Amino acid sequence: MTPAGLDYLQPTSISEALEMVRRHHDARFLAGGHALLPDSILPQRHRRHPQPTILIDLGRIAELRGIEVLQDAGSPGGGDSGAAGRLVRIGAMTTTADIEYSPDIARTVPLLSEAAAVISDPLIRNRATLGGSLAEADPHGDWPPVMLATDATMQLRSRDGERAVPAGEFFIGEAAGPGRGPTTLRPGELLTAVTVPVFDARTRSTYLKRMHPASGHAMLGVAVAVTVDADQTCRDCRIAITGAGAVATRAVRAEAQLGGSRLTPEAIEGAASAATDGIEFIGDEFGSAAYLAELLPIYVNRGLSQLATASTRS
Repeated sequence: MTPAGLDYLQPTSISEALEMVRRHHDARFLAGGHALLPDSILPQRHRRHPQPTILIDLGRIAELRGIEVLQDAGSPGGGDSGAAGRLVRIGAMTTTADIEYSPDIARTVPLLSEAAAVISDPLIRNRATLGGSLAEADPHGDWPPVMLATDATMQLRSRDGERAVPAGEFFIGEAAGPGRGPTTLRPGELLTAVTVPVFDARTRSTYLKRMHPASGHAMLGVAVAVTVDADQTCRDCRIAITGAGAVATRAVRAEAQLGGSRLTPEAIEGAASAATDGIEFIGDEFGSAAYLAELLPIYVNRGLSQLATASTRS
């Protein structure tokens, strides 16, 4: 049943959906639908938009679903695993459960599988979509930091054309100003897919979070991806955080601490201590800013230590 005063549209193609949003400037795309839950279920801090009067349901658009491994013809190559130049493309309407159980994802970018498995509960995972979560960019969402840690790229489309936006430029918090969302999505633009580089053979990753027991949101979450050389020297490190501030962000000073270093307990401790640098913590009724600032180094240390052990054993 559609509530009174709410128009409900069901396009069957991306072009049709874009035409609908052009004609109805106050319309909103509908993916998994969890952002439309009532205030009694969804805390106000998580609500980014007023309740819409027109919904454009994307559920019937088949081209927005699916997972496939691609060869990036424009890649310069490199790496030692055969992964160089290969991408995983995930349609925006692909559900969290699809990602959790995908053998292609588990083989190529296991961080995505690990994160998907701890998002809320099975009922939510079977309904919630990757694109919906990223477009909403909830400050406690699990997918934004994972996209930052995997160096993902958002594929966006409007009637004016297509553009690709790196995750590091997609999540912008309140930088867009009043009346704009926490991402670089423009009015009338649709997130159609996400592409993620296939992990190098020497890349290890993990996602750790302090989960709120009722909502399943991350009170604090840390996604870590580390690539090491044969002598255990850190070649590349990405540490991304959710729940700490208004939008997911990378702990760039912690990453810099590890660059060119071996993953020793001392190096890990130094990186964990630097993880809070430059982050403006925002607390809420579930955890104060001071509590989150104390918690973050613990989770960064735990994640890096876990990966150091895994790298030593490989």
